[in-house]
Amino acid sequence: MSQQRNGSKGGRRVMMNPSPPIVRTGAHPPTRGDKFNRMTEGELSRWRRRNELIKRIATLALLGALATGCGNGNKNGAEPGAAAQTEPVTLLFYTAQNGNYAKEENFESDIGQFIKAKFPHIKLEHIHTAKGSEYQDLIGAGKIPDIVLDSSSNVTSAIIRNGLQHDMTALLQKQKFDLNRIDPALLQVVRNYGDGKLNGLPFLGSNYLMFYNKDVFDKFGVPYPRDGMTWDETYELAKKLTRTDGGVQYNGFQADPGLLLKYNPRSLGFLDAKEDKPEVATEAWKQYVAHVKRFYDIPNNPVSNVDNFPKGQYALAVHVAEKVIGWPQANPNLNWDVVAAPVFKDAPGVGLQSNFYSLFVTGQSKHKDEAAAVIAHLLSDEVQTQLSKKGLITPLVGKDVQKAFGDNMPELKGKNVQAVYANKYAPPPPARANGLTFVDGSSKMRAAFVDMMKTNEDINTVLRKAEDAIKQDIAAAKALQTNK
Repeated sequence: MSQQRNGSKGGRRVMMNPSPPIVRTGAHPPTRGDKFNRMTEGELSRWRRRNELIKRIATLALLGALATGCGNGNKNGAEPGAAAQTEPVTLLFYTAQNGNYAKEENFESDIGQFIKAKFPHIKLEHIHTAKGSEYQDLIGAGKIPDIVLDSSSNVTSAIIRNGLQHDMTALLQKQKFDLNRIDPALLQVVRNYGDGKLNGLPFLGSNYLMFYNKDVFDKFGVPYPRDGMTWDETYELAKKLTRTDGGVQYNGFQADPGLLLKYNPRSLGFLDAKEDKPEVATEAWKQYVAHVKRFYDIPNNPVSNVDNFPKGQYALAVHVAEKVIGWPQANPNLNWDVVAAPVFKDAPGVGLQSNFYSLFVTGQSKHKDEAAAVIAHLLSDEVQTQLSKKGLITPLVGKDVQKAFGDNMPELKGKNVQAVYANKYAPPPPARANGLTFVDGSSKMRAAFVDMMKTNEDINTVLRKAEDAIKQDIAAAKALQTNK
């Protein structure tokens, strides 16, 4: 229930009940002051009527305030509370990620239109990241965003490093926003990469699917894959379907190794949780790298560009869910479908880690309440359902919103697109101690992996090379921080 602050702009001031005048009774002798306190019965009656009227006015004002405060509840995902202020406000909205929003019409379709319809008093200024409009450019020019869209895992490397962080917990409480509506694994990513604080809320993202080419399976008489398949079962399929026929080489399985390493389902991180050092030369990483490597050890199935799937020679490919749109567009004759990404036998139903964009209210914003109201609205069931129908993956756990996925896309009719929600997201790596240096170790691990597949180096050597490269990145990042 929102509180009206006495004296605040637009607030209601409730009149306090005045103290009644003193009416003396009894037979004691009158004092000098009694003549100022003594009332006739008529005067007393008029005072009582006036006091009763004041009480009624105060009661009506209080009831009105309560009705206004409680009327914006968020029952069953209903619209969260809106910003109390209705005077014209300009919010600077910075999209630091998702190249899709380099086109203003895409930003308007996914974000802008919903804000303008709900908050006509809010004017949006949108800036997308580009040369000359990166974080440091905006900060140097004094154009601090009110809202930032960035990767959920970029809290430390982008939001905190640039001093823009703000724990949104209190703002969301004012909006009566129910955090239980959001997948807890997605919230944990924001917290783990943000010194344990809720500096943002997941907005839109991706999941991973295993695409399959029906024509390749039919050609070789192999049954189609299914949701819930294990990585071991997928490996056996990949071996069967990697073959040459009629002079055409077919690949049984492809995925970008960087994707499989960064978003690994074992929740392995690249950095030590307590110290500024890498943590990749471990037994857990050795086992996982060996698991990924075996797919590319299949004869005639080397690491290849996974985006060649539409060409028709790949049987299986694990990639982001957005490819349900892009790949059929690249080849309208592609006979395809999808299942959930494979899982480990000892962790059924647990897919890869999440890859989401979050919305952040900056600490410097002068309109934090309005910014929080905007974010709450963008995460309402109403807006998320509309985005889900367009094929965008929601962070909400509500089944009705999830079931709407792709409803407005006739090209997805008959496809197993609900596979995007078949698996739970694997948890993120453990949170690191506050104040440690962050670098993206995944790029170094990917480079070392690709080199391994070319040079046939052993896994221990590759992990040491990745660790040395990450150490150098940490040292460079610390030196840069020192020189600031």
